[in-house]
Amino acid sequence: MVSVENSTTDPKLLLANRLGEIRAYASSLASFTLQWKDLEQLFESIQSSVDDCFDDIRARQKRITEASTSLVPPQPPEALKYLCLNMDGKGLRLFLKEKIKECGPFSIEDEVSAALLFAADPAMLVLDTLVVFYPRKSKHRVELFHTRRTCILLLQQLINISAKIGPSVTEKAKNLAIEWKGKLEEETDYSSGALGLLLLLAAYKLGCVFPVNQMLDLFEMVALHAQAFELYRRLGLTERVSDFIQILITKRKPIGAIKFIYEFGLADKFPPPLPSLRAGLQCAKRANGKSAKEEDIDKEIAAVKAVIACMRDPEISKSLGNRINQLEALKRSREMESEGNEGCIRTGPPQAQEQHHNENKRLRADLAANSSPK
Repeated sequence: MVSVENSTTDPKLLLANRLGEIRAYASSLASFTLQWKDLEQLFESIQSSVDDCFDDIRARQKRITEASTSLVPPQPPEALKYLCLNMDGKGLRLFLKEKIKECGPFSIEDEVSAALLFAADPAMLVLDTLVVFYPRKSKHRVELFHTRRTCILLLQQLINISAKIGPSVTEKAKNLAIEWKGKLEEETDYSSGALGLLLLLAAYKLGCVFPVNQMLDLFEMVALHAQAFELYRRLGLTERVSDFIQILITKRKPIGAIKFIYEFGLADKFPPPLPSLRAGLQCAKRANGKSAKEEDIDKEIAAVKAVIACMRDPEISKSLGNRINQLEALKRSREMESEGNEGCIRTGPPQAQEQHHNENKRLRADLAANSSPK
């Protein structure tokens, strides 16, 4: 055996002991390095989780702020607020009619909604404004057009504010709806009348006043209107949508049918063939004529937009988009003429008359050239 003294003095043994200690330290250091890496990964994971939490909190704060801002209704003009506070239906109608003439109905929708909330009975107030939807004395077409736009705007905003409606108001609205239904049957341009009646039924929750088949007849008149889908759902006719689409197809109204097919996700059940699209555009070509009415132009614009929604060819869509621009230009021109601008032009210098005549002639020629997709 090696003595203790020799083990402490023998250089080889001392070196071996030191090497053993170094190896032990090296092993510990390697283990520590691995543990440190694990700790780093853990810290990074915690940091990432904290960052995600902060981002989520910021996003929620932003949404809460935006929601709080949106919940604050816009303040209506004092004159509009005053009319609603005083339940002045006639004054409200006349005020909004002038506003609509100036800037259109869409720019004042929020103001009207906010103003109606100041009325003691918004439903009764709106009902009071509707007495001239069918005037006792015949009005100029443009004047009647603005009057009905005003009534339609008020009905739309009454729906939006979800106003409470008392039994007596409901009964009056029901009687008015029955009266409008009878007068609608006597009209030739029935689209605006049908839209007004459907809005009246929706606003005052009168979906059961008329039989389903009569309701579908009303929707057939407004199938191309932008609000048709919402009203159809609001009046509880969703279960009959397949029947309604089949009615439109049978009566050769393919554009309306296509709009409802895509809106209610029934493309598999009713695949729209290309000939139907072409036929729909041909049915709407009445807007090309010199004597076309504004309602005809609106119908063709809606028809072309419906076809664009079904087309995948960008060239055809572009051509149809140009068609819409031309129709809208023609519509603006007709509105100006109807409101008396044509008379001003005729009393102007001959050069102005000739320029106006040439412009209308060019516009009609462009419309004829683009009357159907290529």
